[in-house]
Amino acid sequence: MRPGPRTGLHDAGVIDDGTLARIGSPAPGAVGVARKGPSAGAKTSHGTMADAIVGYAAQRLGHHEPDGQCFALVDHALREAGARSAADFGPVVPGDDYVWGTEVSLSDLTRGDVVQFRDYVYESVVVTETSEGTRTEEWREGRPHHSAIVERVGENGAVTVLEQNSPDGAPVTRTTLYFRSGESEAEGRTTTITVSGTLWFYRPQPA
Repeated sequence: MRPGPRTGLHDAGVIDDGTLARIGSPAPGAVGVARKGPSAGAKTSHGTMADAIVGYAAQRLGHHEPDGQCFALVDHALREAGARSAADFGPVVPGDDYVWGTEVSLSDLTRGDVVQFRDYVYESVVVTETSEGTRTEEWREGRPHHSAIVERVGENGAVTVLEQNSPDGAPVTRTTLYFRSGESEAEGRTTTITVSGTLWFYRPQPA
């Protein structure tokens, strides 16, 4: 099964293969193939599947999920929560755009959903006006090919995800990313977010 329609974003320019452009980090490694985790029917202490998925990943913050790839974290979290994983929706081949459940829109994205990235980049430019002058701060993050779990959906397109192997070799971490371009102003500060690439959003399904 191939992914459904893609989320429309601006066409990407030259993509930085690193995760943090400021430090020129190396590209994430190839995503590993699916592997069977514990029984899909395993009970969890959480009241909902979403809580179980997020809880599994959050408990592993700072640690590596075998085999250290982003795929492994999402695969194990879904299977431990009793959800179907990518291999249940069709053959899994490294480099593919994986399917993790039922596709949903960005506006419907919620805790426990899974994001699949392809050539994703967000750029943030913050311009602050003070009595001493104007200060400009820039930030850039990219995920060329990646999978992550949604922990929290915030305001202005900010989404906190739990992920592994970003940058290359990193353990499970908590990161805030932006999936919607836009501009906001507050207290003399103007923030402009530009998002490019392709994103798919999936709602995990019971096994």
